[in-house]
Amino acid sequence: MTRALLFAAFLATIVLPGAARAAEAAEDPKRTETIKGLVRIVGAQAGIVLYCRKLYTIDDTVSEGLSRTVRRALDAALGHSRAGAAIAEEGRRVAEEIAAVGAEQWCADQRDILNTDGVRVFID
Repeated sequence: MTRALLFAAFLATIVLPGAARAAEAAEDPKRTETIKGLVRIVGAQAGIVLYCRKLYTIDDTVSEGLSRTVRRALDAALGHSRAGAAIAEEGRRVAEEIAAVGAEQWCADQRDILNTDGVRVFID
């Protein structure tokens, strides 16, 4: 968990160049990619909580901490409304992906990805 939260905090420092540079940074491809990655983290955690709990034991402390940390970074980088809209759009994308591949496969893939990255959202 510590590694995941530190990584999210590190990403937040990349995303948050300061309010004075916000417009300039909006055109920065690295910033755009980082924001997309952060949005995907929140979407994946929502999908894990909604779909994977039936298949695996989830560490709620890790999952909620990761989502909360990333959400704060997104709110600071984009503003609350834009961050919420990006997260809602990602939630729809994740739901469509889960519907297409099935919850069992999607959850197994997420578990493999997170275990490889050392993020212990899945307990078993």
